[in-house]
Amino acid sequence: MAKKLQMGTGLLAAPRGAFWWGFGGYVLTAVIGFLAVANFEWTKSTYAVAEFLHANTSPFQEWLASILEDIDRYDVVAIILLLMGILVTIWRGWLTGLGSMVVAGAGWLLIAGVKLVVAEPRPMAFDGSTYKEALSYPSGHVTFVMALTVAVCVVLAGSRWRWPAVVFLCLLTLATAWSRLLLGVHYPVDIVGGILGGLSGAFLVLGVWNWFIRLVTKNRR
Repeated sequence: MAKKLQMGTGLLAAPRGAFWWGFGGYVLTAVIGFLAVANFEWTKSTYAVAEFLHANTSPFQEWLASILEDIDRYDVVAIILLLMGILVTIWRGWLTGLGSMVVAGAGWLLIAGVKLVVAEPRPMAFDGSTYKEALSYPSGHVTFVMALTVAVCVVLAGSRWRWPAVVFLCLLTLATAWSRLLLGVHYPVDIVGGILGGLSGAFLVLGVWNWFIRLVTKNRR
C-alpha cells in the first residue's frame, strides 16, 4: 500500500516582523530605483563597471554568463520551483513544500511592480542589439536567485544543510549578478535592486504565508 502523503504544518521559519521587513525593503527598492532614474546620467556612468568586466572576459566566463542568462526564463523557474517543492514535500509535507514554492515564486514576481513603475531604460548591449526586455531595474535574474535563497533557508532552518545551502546560493547570486554586468544588460544599481528586491519580496510573501496558515489553522480548531 502506498504511503499517505503528509501535509506538514505549513509554517515556515521567519524572523519576527518578516512582513514589515519585507514591506520596508520593497519600498526602499522602489526609492533606489526612482533615484537611479532621476540621476540617470550618473547611473549611465556606472556602466563603466560592465565595460571593464566585458573587456577582461574569457571564453569560459562568456559561456558561464550565457548559461546563467536562462535562469529566470519562466520554464526554467517553473522547473526549479517544482523540484524544490517535490523535495520539501517528501521531507516536510506538501503544505510546507507549497509554501517554499510560493515564497520563492511570488517573491520574485512581486518585484515586477517596481520594474514597471520605476521604468529605467535598459542599456544597449555590447553587440549593439536590443535586449528582449526594455526595462532594466531591478535585475529579474538576481531577484529570483535571491528570493530562492530565502525560501531554501527558511525550509532548512535548524538543519545541518542550512549553511552549506546558504553559501552555495549566495555564490550563485553573486555569479548571476556578475553575469548580468558581463553581458552588459544591466547597470550596477540594478544588481543592488535585485538583491534587495529578492530579499524584500520573499520576506513579504513569507509573512503573508505564515499569517494565512495560522489563520486557517485557528479556524479549523
